[in-house]
Amino acid sequence: MVKITELAAQKVKEIQKVKNKENAFLRIYLVSEGCGIPNFGLTLEESKTDDDIVDEEYGISILTDIELAATLEGTIVDYIECKTGGGFEIRKPKMDHAEGCGGTCGSCSGSC
Repeated sequence: MVKITELAAQKVKEIQKVKNKENAFLRIYLVSEGCGIPNFGLTLEESKTDDDIVDEEYGISILTDIELAATLEGTIVDYIECKTGGGFEIRKPKMDHAEGCGGTCGSCSGSC
């Protein structure tokens, strides 16, 4: 199961509103895999496929492809704010570093 923090859910809702996609799903997808470490990205999608798993939290429907489900198990989508802006962070509690967008504060603000 993929989880999202309350702050990240609020930020996704803000982006959905700005893009006029209030009913869109938040998709987590594999960007690349370097040195055996996967890097993930986020996007908004209007529809889901039969191969998608849907997790819902704080009013956000999160899509993951069934092939990535095991890799993403326990993943948390968060939003980090700092002086230089902010960005989404995709992390697994068992890992010491963030994966994907927002690993460094403000590196990818509003990536949806």
